[in-house]
Amino acid sequence: MPFLLLLNLIVPFVMILVGYTLKKHPVLDMKLQNGYNTPTSRKSQEHWDYAQGIAPDIFICIGKILGVIEIILSAMMFLLHTSSQAALIVGGCVGVGFLLYGFYKTDSEIEKKFLES
Repeated sequence: MPFLLLLNLIVPFVMILVGYTLKKHPVLDMKLQNGYNTPTSRKSQEHWDYAQGIAPDIFICIGKILGVIEIILSAMMFLLHTSSQAALIVGGCVGVGFLLYGFYKTDSEIEKKFLES
């Protein structure tokens, strides 16, 4: 049972890994369809460049926060003798929610930046 709860750390691990990869190897060409690629980031080359600059930091930060939350949540569920299935469902939902928040936060920052200018 406790080892199954490690599956809840997949989403934060991937968010941090992708963030560091995008930070180390930013995608400069919008036509490659790699990098932080959403309709908001593809509006112009300026949008694209800004998105590639802020997305890695946002995803790394949210991934670290999510990792801590998932560890605490998994420990609580283990101590409360929650079934593995329920703990994985709750952890998965929390992970997907934070992942979607990462996209929302990044797109919001892009829109905010280009509304001001």
